[in-house]
Amino acid sequence: AGTQAATSKADNGEADSTQLPSSVWPIKDSDGFIVVPISYGSVAYWQGKKAPDYQTFRWHVFVRGTNNEDLSPLVDRVVFQLHPSFNNPTRAIEQPPFHVSELGWGEFEIGIRIYLHEGPEQGIELRHPLQLFPKSGEPSTKRPVVSERHDEMVFNKPSETVMQQIMLCNRRLQATSNTTWTQMVEPHLSPPNLHDEQLRIHAARRRIQAEIELAKEEYEAMDREATLMADEVRSLEPPVPVKKERP
Repeated sequence: AGTQAATSKADNGEADSTQLPSSVWPIKDSDGFIVVPISYGSVAYWQGKKAPDYQTFRWHVFVRGTNNEDLSPLVDRVVFQLHPSFNNPTRAIEQPPFHVSELGWGEFEIGIRIYLHEGPEQGIELRHPLQLFPKSGEPSTKRPVVSERHDEMVFNKPSETVMQQIMLCNRRLQATSNTTWTQMVEPHLSPPNLHDEQLRIHAARRRIQAEIELAKEEYEAMDREATLMADEVRSLEPPVPVKKERP
């Protein structure tokens, strides 16, 4: 991900800064990079036997903060690339919730690009295979097919501006007037408290790994020091006389 960002577009009343989705924030990986967890995927509803042949499923594709964080301080827009058979197949969404809803009949791979306010020009590329049919059984009008993946945006030594925007992301995206999202998509996504616990476990594992690495470095340093001391002791020992053989 890019390491620069512009001023935030998030001051739109959509989020309450007093609500913190993640208790561990900002998150760092084992290399010390700053990471922002994201989730992306799709929710698909079968429309029933009476639906038109080419509109048998109502589906939604989305990008969101893994713990329902408000990504708008960091993300300028998300572009979804649909199958070329759709009208206007390139959809740019500039405000959260970042998602697209459509009617269709077939599965295909959806291209996703996340553009930061001052990130790389090419954006952050993701691919999501749209899943319409359940892995087992028949489609149901009552149970949607949910396919969600988890990933991270990684920042190597982010600037102060970017760091401020990352910090602003740790607030819960509030309910919006977008009823499609609040009624058809959000209720079927992984619960925030589950991700919060996962983040705690992830952070704890990283701390343990860091402690192991530190102990390993200290052991190696002590081993090197012991080797140097042994060499020094040997250098102080008097030379062993060599007996000469008589002719």
